[in-house]
Amino acid sequence: MNKTSTEQPLTIGIIGLGAIGCLISSQLPKNSKVLALPRNTHQDSIQFELTSPNGHSIGGRNTTQYYQWPIWKNEKLDVLLVCCKASQSLQALQQWNKAIHSDTQIVLLQNGFGQHSLFIEKFPNNPLFAASTTEGAFRSQPEAVTHAGIGQTQWGFYSGTHAAFKLPLASLQGNHSWSDNIKQVLLDKLAINAVINPLTVKYQCKNGELLTQPEAFAELIELCKETELFFKKIQVPLSFDLFEKAQLIAKLTANNVSSMLQDTKNKQSTEIDFINGYLLREAIEHNIKLPISTSLVDLIKSYEAEKKIC
Repeated sequence: MNKTSTEQPLTIGIIGLGAIGCLISSQLPKNSKVLALPRNTHQDSIQFELTSPNGHSIGGRNTTQYYQWPIWKNEKLDVLLVCCKASQSLQALQQWNKAIHSDTQIVLLQNGFGQHSLFIEKFPNNPLFAASTTEGAFRSQPEAVTHAGIGQTQWGFYSGTHAAFKLPLASLQGNHSWSDNIKQVLLDKLAINAVINPLTVKYQCKNGELLTQPEAFAELIELCKETELFFKKIQVPLSFDLFEKAQLIAKLTANNVSSMLQDTKNKQSTEIDFINGYLLREAIEHNIKLPISTSLVDLIKSYEAEKKIC
């Protein structure tokens, strides 16, 4: 059940105005005050254009809207959306610690798992929520974002002091829903990311090509078996057959370049530590061997080092 509070104007801060962060910020209630909390504070605001391609708007026409979010200047935040990479969470906490007060509801909208503990440790009394989205978006220019695929965003309570969620989902644009088991939603997405993303880096291919390259497809089968068995052994079964789901996602996103492959090509840090790396840390605790994930983590780590990714 979606336990959201009575709708009222909110002050919402956003850390991580990448493609997804920009998209979600555009969907927030129109009466909200949206503030940017960027790494670079030597600016007065963050601006971007958001384009919805054919078929994503009424009449099938392209629509482009302009957004400008001022930089946070000590305003009291009702909600803080954290949309940066999981690997950037610690840096974000250190930079914007002062923006979080006792009543601020923190929402993590990130890939991966494990970063949640950083926020729980630092802000044990703040309500922590999480979100997971299947929306597709990418930066077409430094200040331009394309909404490439319509998806759904699920929100749910994660930990901390129970409280009614301040963000009224019914007032958000797009497809939004409440989940009473957001951890399952996050773990399901983690499993999909763990079997698709690193393989696209290994084989330097788009998602759909994992199904058409024989060697990649064979490894996908084995990685799905290994990953699904891992979740069963730790008594956290997935809500679907992983191989079937991975094939479906790869088909639906056939022309997409995974975020992990994009990161390595752009010489940026990947989220491997919070995807397959998280699985390996849990596996060690449960004395479980994950040879394929281990080799993929080692490969991507060496790839990052070779590229001198920071």
